[in-house]
This record gives sequence, C-alpha cells and structure tokens, in this order.
Amino acid sequence: MSEYSQSKKPLLRPLTQLDNQVLDLVYDCYVVNKPGETFNVEALFSVVADIMGPSIGLADPSIKYDARETKDKAYLTNFEPPTHLLKHISCQMMETPHDEHHAYAHETTMEILKTLDAYSWCAKAVTALAAFALEYGNFWHLFQIPKEDNLGKSLAVLNHVQAFERNRRDIFDYNLVVKTVFLSVQYLVTLERMSKQGYDVQGDLPTLNKAIQEFPVFVYWIIITIVICTSYIDILLGYSSSGYELSNISSKISTVLIKLKDYLAKIDNEKALIDEYIGRYRVAFQTPTEIVQVLKCLLFPKDLKDPHVYHGSTGSMVSINVFWQKHVLLFLSGLYSISDETRLLKSIYEGLQRDPKEVKGFRKEDFKILWAPIVDDQYSPGESSNITDRKQFEELKKQMEWYVVEYTIIPPVCKKLIRDRLKYQNKPIVPVFNPQGRLTNENALHMLFAWGDPAFPWGKDDDLHLNMKWNWFWTEMKRLNPNIQNWIKDEAYIVIYGRTDAEYCDDQWLRRMPELLEKVKRDEVTKRSDVVINYYHHGKDKDELRIVNSFWANVENLFDSMRRKTTTKDPSFEEVKAFLGLRQEQSGWVLLSKGSNVKLLCRGDIFYQTLQEFEEWKHNIEIDPGFDVSFAKHYENVFSKLPHHANCLRLDVKYHVSDIYSPIHCMCGRPMDIELVRYVCCHGYKEEAVDTSAGDVQIVR
Repeated sequence: MSEYSQSKKPLLRPLTQLDNQVLDLVYDCYVVNKPGETFNVEALFSVVADIMGPSIGLADPSIKYDARETKDKAYLTNFEPPTHLLKHISCQMMETPHDEHHAYAHETTMEILKTLDAYSWCAKAVTALAAFALEYGNFWHLFQIPKEDNLGKSLAVLNHVQAFERNRRDIFDYNLVVKTVFLSVQYLVTLERMSKQGYDVQGDLPTLNKAIQEFPVFVYWIIITIVICTSYIDILLGYSSSGYELSNISSKISTVLIKLKDYLAKIDNEKALIDEYIGRYRVAFQTPTEIVQVLKCLLFPKDLKDPHVYHGSTGSMVSINVFWQKHVLLFLSGLYSISDETRLLKSIYEGLQRDPKEVKGFRKEDFKILWAPIVDDQYSPGESSNITDRKQFEELKKQMEWYVVEYTIIPPVCKKLIRDRLKYQNKPIVPVFNPQGRLTNENALHMLFAWGDPAFPWGKDDDLHLNMKWNWFWTEMKRLNPNIQNWIKDEAYIVIYGRTDAEYCDDQWLRRMPELLEKVKRDEVTKRSDVVINYYHHGKDKDELRIVNSFWANVENLFDSMRRKTTTKDPSFEEVKAFLGLRQEQSGWVLLSKGSNVKLLCRGDIFYQTLQEFEEWKHNIEIDPGFDVSFAKHYENVFSKLPHHANCLRLDVKYHVSDIYSPIHCMCGRPMDIELVRYVCCHGYKEEAVDTSAGDVQIVR
C-alpha cells in the first residue's frame, strides 16, 4: 500500500473517462513486435469457466449460469497455465486499496495491461479473470467441502468460509458484478473466436469488425472491474460492506455486457445472412437447374412459397411460375433516369410479338422480360423520399407491358447477391437466363442498344457476327480518318457519306450535307436527348478521287472473295453486296452507325431528304429507343413512296467475269442476270411476280 501512498501525481478517476479517453490511455499497452501469450487462450478460459460457472451458482441459486456453448475438454490434457503470472496478478489485485472513485484500481489495471503488453486484448482479459478465479474459485470450493473431509474443513476455517451466512445481501450484489464481468469475458472470447473463422470481417461481418475495434476499451473496463472485485473479495469473508462502492462499477460493466450482447446478436444475424447468401448463390449460380428457382433465389424472401409478379399487359398479379421453361431478360435498375432503357425494352417487347415467331431455332414466345427495381433500404415508412419512390414506381409500372417485381419485397441478401454476382452498380443491366436458370449473357443491355432484334436471342456471342461483318469497312475508314476510332469508342452516332463513280455522281447533296447535319445537332430536341453526331465525307476533295476509286475496287475484291467462299447466306456477304450495289447509284451512299454498329446503309439522296424533313419526326427521338430508330422509321416512309424497282440493285464487277457462275439475288428477291460484268435484276423495271424457283444466271459476253 505504501507505493500508492508515496505517489505524488494526481490519481485519475476512471469513471469520469469517455471511451475515446480510455482508448488513449491504453493505446500503448499493446506491443505487436514482442512474443505474445504462450498458452492457449481458449483452453485457459475453459478452465476458468469450469470454476466461475458453478461458483456463481453456489453463491446464489437464483443466479443462473448461462453458458453459450459446451466446451470440448480434450485439448486441456496437456494444457499448462501461466500459474506464476496468475498468482502475481492476483496478489497485485488483492493489495489494491479501496477508494470511492476506484483511482487505485485504475493504477493496478494499467500495471496489469503493461505487464501483459504483448498479449492480445482477449488474452489480457482472460488472464486477469483467471487470476481472480484463483481466490474466488478456492473460496466456493471450500464452501462445499463434505463434513467428513477434515483437511478441507480446516482450510475452510482458515479462509473464514463459515462467515458466509453473515452477509448474504452484500454477497448477492457482489456476485452479480462477478457474473456480469465473467459473461463479458465469455462474449469477448466468442468474438475473438469468430474473427478467426475465415470470414471477411470487414466485408461480411461489419459488426464484428466494429466490435474488434472496441476491444481495448472493453478490456480496460473488464480488467478494472476484476481488480475491484478482487480487492473487495473480503465481502465473502463476512466483513461489512460499509464504504464499499460497487454500484458505480457494476453499472459500467453492465453497459459493456449489454453492448457485447448486442454485437453478438447482430453478428449472429449477419452470419445467418451469409449462410443464406451462400445457399442462394449455390442455387442461382453454381448448380442452377430451373429458372423459377433461380428467380426465387435472386428476388424473393425465402419464406415466400409462391411469389407473384405484376403483369403489365393485363394489369394483374401472376405467379412466378409463369417463367417456367422460359428465357428471361432480367431488367435490373433503380427507379430514376431509365427512360432510354424503358423505351428500348418496349421495342424489344414489341419485336417479340412480331413475325417470324421462330428465329435461329428459338421461339419468341419463350422469351419474357422481368423488371426488378433495386432500391436501397434507406428510408423509414412515411418519409417523403419513400413516398416519392412509391409514386415513381407506380408511374413506371404503368408504362411497362412486361412483368414487374414489387421493389419493396426484394430482401437485402438478394440485393447483395445481385451486386456481387451480376455486378450491378446502380446502373441498368439486363442479364439473360435460359430455362435451366443458367446465365447466357451477364449483361445484354449494350447488345440490345447496339443491335436490338437482330442479336436475338441475345446470348453473349450473338452479336459477334454482327460486329464482325463490318470490320472490313471500319478498317478502311479508320485508316482514312483516325478520328473515327475515338467516335467509335465514345459510342457516338457516325454519319459517313460519299460519292460513287465520279462520272455519275450527283454531288449537290454532298456539299449541303454538313450544313444540314449541323442544324440537326444544334436542335434542342437533339441536345435534350443527348444525341452526339459526328460525320465524315469520304472522298470530299477532287484529289481524293483516287481514294474513292481504290475504295470501290477493294469492295469489289472483297465481294468476289466472299462469293467464292460463301456457300450459305452469310450476313457479311449480304452487306458487302448491298454496299457494292450502291456504287451505281448516282445519288451516292450514306452509312449511319452507333459506334461501330451499323444501323443504316442507304442512298444519299433519300438520307438527305429525311434530314430535310427533320422537323416532322424529331419529337420521336424522345419516344423511340434511339435517334437511329426515329431516323430509320422516317427514312422507310420516304423510301416507300419511290417506285417499286427503286430497291433493286445493279452490281458492276469489273475484274472477275470469267469466274462468276454462282447465282446472285437482288434485294427484291429475284435472281440477277449478268450482262458482261454487270449484275442486273432479271425483271428489269417491270412489275412481275417473283418466281421463287428461279435461280438461273445468264452470262452475256
């Protein structure tokens, strides 16, 4: 006691300290570069629990010992506790003077923490509790010594055990504090064990991560409580509790216990979510067998046996079983800024209703669209933002003819699974699932925007042939104008236009095209719709006529090369043939693309006329899935007013006449004759019925 009385520095009152101040106090009491505890902490706690649990029950049968789990004692066989250290710490605590504010207990606590500076925080708490258990357990062991045990009875007398009955009320209060600190250490050990079970603590168990950050503060309050309990252990010997101040520290350690219990409850919930997450992941992505089960795992609570979805075309709720044996385009998005995607899916939905009913061996009726809005649970019921979300959802639902999931029913675990596995990052995506529930495309949205119906059934490779068939064209264009590479990268609309044979081409519209395109670009509707248009005049100057002639020669060579190799109707060959057919058009040619995805290849004069009539169709841009869709609709309207034969081709092949034997068909469906080196439609410009059996090709020399 003299060492405390000789201390001249003012003693700290621990109960006046906030948690952040306590953290500053104990910060230097953990050294990471020194060897730590040399014993099994869980084994030591198991021994302590065998002492403390029964002892607490002996003190007062009304206090029930609440063990969280039964321990396996097999690993205690060769356990060697740090006995000398425990006795040393026990003596330190026993010699701590009493004072109203527990200032001396704080000093002892800091000494213990420094002695155990290389121990983990959990090991510090368990070691202090074990030191307390030496005295506490010994007392209660002697308390239950049989009458015939003379040695035990004598030891009980020396330890003043017979005085127990004198002070039952004080012992009851004391024992409540002991039980509270014991359970606090038990929960601390449980948390420590959880941290070593292979979980991603920061990602999967954020509550455990938070609890671990508070270990230093928890351990400080646990050890100071143990110090106080040890210094007040003479309550068990029947001495008066007058002047003993346990109520204040009891309140503090109870707060610690409540916090630890709360953390454990939350962590148990988080672990349950992890287990549920793993189960859902396994069904949806590791061993999928059926689309309905996959959708249940991705979107609905596990206790919902027969989920229902809204059917836009009928306005009614239908069972999730409507997707049985169907392909599903799962539209995942928020509730705002999805007008472009909604218009796109409307066009896809309408395309699924149109003929032909079967494409590439797939029936269109087997493809369904399902919208699942992913909305974070950040609002309380009745909040204005929550009400706004509800109104927005109901408004969007009215616009959709396909299926819709009620957004409030999607559990957090499903949202996490969607974010993790489907890479949903608050931007719309459209993963595609087959009837077996397997992903055929992790995100078909770009493909849908780029190609739409032609990419059906929208598997991950279904746009490869569409992308590849224009490679020959873009290679040539990027060589002539390097800026085109950036335009493609930016997914801008690209207009490339040019002359055909110089001696035929009517180039009046060519000279006026830039002015008209700039007018379209400046229009408010264009700007509002975020339409970006870049353009390039191929062969603009007279000294570029060599480029024009070389370009058409390359197209012709490609045509002949592909004609020799192609045995079936190859889309790439059809595009080259169509391009070559435009060479003989006096009006020139125009190509419209979105990035590298060609949307329209057409006659220059009709393209120009469509632009001239921009005022008539520009407002459709805000309704249709894209500028190209609105443009193509009006272009077709203009084109439909031309004579029927305007769609027929004439192909001039200048250098490969002797090798041409394969039949070539016009775009109107009729076979084409060969006149010298020229393919012309066999019916000329007369309106004649098409003979589908016709296939002969005449070679005229």
